[in-house]
Amino acid sequence: MNGLLEKDILILIKQKKLFIIYIASAIMLSFAMDSTFVVSYFTMIGSLLVLTTISYDTFDNGMPFLMSLPVSGKTYAQEKFLFSLIGLFVSWGTGVVVHFITILLQQKEFDLLDLLGMDIAFVPFFLIIISVMIPINLKYGADKGRIVLLVICGLVVGTAFLGKKIFMDLLKDTDRIELEYFLAKLSSLPKYAVLIACFVIAFVIFFIAMKISSGIMSKKEY
Repeated sequence: MNGLLEKDILILIKQKKLFIIYIASAIMLSFAMDSTFVVSYFTMIGSLLVLTTISYDTFDNGMPFLMSLPVSGKTYAQEKFLFSLIGLFVSWGTGVVVHFITILLQQKEFDLLDLLGMDIAFVPFFLIIISVMIPINLKYGADKGRIVLLVICGLVVGTAFLGKKIFMDLLKDTDRIELEYFLAKLSSLPKYAVLIACFVIAFVIFFIAMKISSGIMSKKEY
C-alpha cells in the first residue's frame, strides 16, 4: 500500500502548476466572496484528487500493469480511500488556515467556535461525496462514472422532492403539528451533538463504500 500511496503522490506532484492556479484562484475569490467559501473550495479539490489518480491508473491500459505487481484489488481500493481521506483533511486544513488569514487581513470580527463549527461541517459532507464517487468510478470508469453519478443525483433529488410532496399530502393537520414540533426539537439540539452525529453517519457510509469498492476490485479481471 505504501508504494501505491507514493505513486499517487507523485502523480499529484506532476500537476503542481494546476494546484498553484487553484490555490491562487481560491485566495482571490475568498476576498470577493464569503470567506467560508475558501474552505469548501479547498476541501472539494482535495476530495476529487483521488478521482484524478484513478483516471491516471486506467489511462493507456495501466490497470493490467498495476495488477501484475504484488498488489491485490482489495488493497488498491483501500489505498484509494486512505489517499482520499489524507487529501481531504490536508486540503481542509489548508482551507481553514487560508480562511483565518483572510479574516484577519480583512479585520472582521468573528467567533472562533462558530467559525470552526462552520468549517468542520464541510468534512462529513465531502466524506459522503467521496464514498459515493469512488465505487462508481472503480465500477464504471471515469467517463461512464460521471454519467452514472449525474443519473444517481437526479434520481435522489427527484425522489426526495416527490417523496416530500406525497408525505406532506398524506399528513393530517394533527400529524403536521407533531412533525413541526419534532423538527423544532431537532433544531434546538446542541451544534456539537449534530456535528458528531454527522461524522458518525459519514464514516459509517465511508467504510461501507470501502467494503463495496474492495468487492468490486476483487471481482475484476485484468
